[in-house]
Amino acid sequence: MGGVGLATAGFGLASTAPATSAQALSVVPQHGSYSGVDHRGRIVTFSFSGTQVSHFQVNHLVIGGAHASQGRWHETCHNGVCTKGAWITDSHVSGFWRHASDSSWTAWDARTSPPVTPYPGTYMGNDHSGLRVHLSFHNGHVKNFNVDHNAVGDAAVSDGKFEVCHQSICFKGDWENDYTVVGSWRYSNSHHWRPWEAYAYAN
Repeated sequence: MGGVGLATAGFGLASTAPATSAQALSVVPQHGSYSGVDHRGRIVTFSFSGTQVSHFQVNHLVIGGAHASQGRWHETCHNGVCTKGAWITDSHVSGFWRHASDSSWTAWDARTSPPVTPYPGTYMGNDHSGLRVHLSFHNGHVKNFNVDHNAVGDAAVSDGKFEVCHQSICFKGDWENDYTVVGSWRYSNSHHWRPWEAYAYAN
């Protein structure tokens, strides 16, 4: 999520309430993954398909799902945390979350992006310490993932994301757009993930 998303989310939180019933009735929510921020800067993510909001999460706090109808979902609580929200446009949701023991709601905004179609070919980049990262994408799989010229292996890709552990190295990532993939890697015996980015290039 870039600076534009944060800026629009911040503006929306200051001035946007959940959609009125008339607005919500005219909105047809887009299916897909949504991401945004709450007014305290925490990352909000969830997925929407059919009539179901799923995997609602604030930073690392996993909250759960909700049933949506007519472009909104009413207060739904899981594991002591509650959410509610409404679509402002087909791709923009505004809502609130709170701990069930706390009466004060925290506002959030989230948007979805068009689905990414990863470029089938070769990608090259670096991790944040400068080590070279190299991989290819073909037929739904990351092929020949390399860190610093060390061949690690392959990974299956689902919804533009992948995560796998091989004998000595684990790696994961997802496509930000059709030509950019970001992720992290770690040694199998370590918990320290090392961020990386890689970009498509023509051979």
